[in-house]
Amino acid sequence: MAYNQSPYRSRASAADASGLWRNFGKWSVALALFAALLALFTSLQLFQVTAEGAAKRTLRRSVAALTEIDPLLDRNYDDLQRSADNAGTGETVELRDFPIAIALQPNEVLGKSKELVRGTLLDRSADVMYAHGSASLRAQAAKDGSVGRFSMAGVTQHGLGFLRGRNHDILAVTTFVLAAVCAALAITLASMCRGFGRLTGIGSVIVAASIPVVLGGIGARFYLRIATDGDTEFIQREFLAIGQALAWIPIRDGAAFTILGLLFLTIGGVCAVWADRREAPRTSVSRL
Repeated sequence: MAYNQSPYRSRASAADASGLWRNFGKWSVALALFAALLALFTSLQLFQVTAEGAAKRTLRRSVAALTEIDPLLDRNYDDLQRSADNAGTGETVELRDFPIAIALQPNEVLGKSKELVRGTLLDRSADVMYAHGSASLRAQAAKDGSVGRFSMAGVTQHGLGFLRGRNHDILAVTTFVLAAVCAALAITLASMCRGFGRLTGIGSVIVAASIPVVLGGIGARFYLRIATDGDTEFIQREFLAIGQALAWIPIRDGAAFTILGLLFLTIGGVCAVWADRREAPRTSVSRL
């Protein structure tokens, strides 16, 4: 005699299978959102680092260390003043041995203090490097035969060379695309959750993705602080100090997104508790 499976048991099995696939889908989307958020946070931080104001401040300080501008000015300040005094109409002057070709007007030099001339040179150097990258520094240094003074050539090429307006524009598009991907994944995750679990689900993923950013920034700043206190050369100390300043970007961004995620979690949790308490009296009344 054939055994006929109960329709209730079949429905329960189908419901269990459906719930299993639903949970698998939610976890898959949550993991995808987690990875997309990490990529977004990385792109956002690079976008901020390469922004014109932040990048030029970093380049200005880096050029001051790499070019040893203070000793150069001490040695060549008088010669620069004489060159400016003897310059004809339309002529410009340059600081001797300065490894970036910066043309100065005579009125920008004559009667100006070393600090003013130094500021003008560093501002123009930051503008040039932000527009053209570190190639302008290397090319001029090679022409002057002074490549040996750059003991951190790798940092100059791959680090400072990244701080360009062109890269900032590329990162703007990348950040926008990643933000759109994260928004789409968040909407998908919310549609797969129920009730106020939509808020808590999204909030949990945001917190999980932002905490590593905060910890990474804190760890980097702590490591660079210890390295700065060690026995290092002047140029290395300057770059380590610059790194400490830049480490505030992931700390700040990570903290902001962590607060946002916790806000989602709090609102979702409070609303869920409120809904449960509101539903409990109705259930009791219906049983009576």
